[in-house]
Amino acid sequence: MESLNQTPPANSLARVSGCVHVVDDEAFVRESMQLLVSALKLPCIVYQSAEEFTEKFRPDGPGCLVVDLFLKGRNGFSLLREYADPKYLVPAIAISGSLDARHGLRAIQEGAVVFLGKDCEERELERAIATCLQLANEAASLVEQQRPFKAGLEQLSDSEQVVLDYLIQGKPNRAIASALGVSERTLERRRAALLVKLNAGSAAEAAHMVGRYQREEGVLRPRWPVPAELLAGFLSDGDGPPPTR
Repeated sequence: MESLNQTPPANSLARVSGCVHVVDDEAFVRESMQLLVSALKLPCIVYQSAEEFTEKFRPDGPGCLVVDLFLKGRNGFSLLREYADPKYLVPAIAISGSLDARHGLRAIQEGAVVFLGKDCEERELERAIATCLQLANEAASLVEQQRPFKAGLEQLSDSEQVVLDYLIQGKPNRAIASALGVSERTLERRRAALLVKLNAGSAAEAAHMVGRYQREEGVLRPRWPVPAELLAGFLSDGDGPPPTR
């Protein structure tokens, strides 16, 4: 996954796809956002509350979440806390009526990628959407690449998984067979079966594939990266970097 420490230009929207989900309790803001996103030739769905978003949102592909932090009812911080997980593929832009650094830090802590004021320039919002959609598209591509291998892992029997664990450690067949209390012939059958399920040509290739899968899973699990310029803005306020989740 490429580093996204620098926000891409808005014209990078031509290279990405996805729906923009806008959650705001002000009709004017929803309408304005919808017009802007439509002008960018992207689909847009608006929600007037966090509750409505929770009820209607279906994670069916890459997208972007634009959420007001101070919604009536369930607030935007709570929504970020739940949907900022990269598994939903909707990196979030937190918006607020005031650019209070404390609110921005908390929004980033809860998982937002970008923090903007509602009176920000259209160009800023376009760049923020481009950043989020680029992240979402890269993550979606990664998930798709992992799908066949993940399916293979899930098909392994318990005995095949044990053999795979030993192969990853670089153990030779004789040592594995001895540790498991089986014949080398039995071990060879289990090894051959797991290689077929993983579509790997050798034990070394299977071990490499597992290592890559685990690394890429790690990229997706913790949180979305935050653009360096946003962090620099917080640091310039003297508040220090946002806390980690």
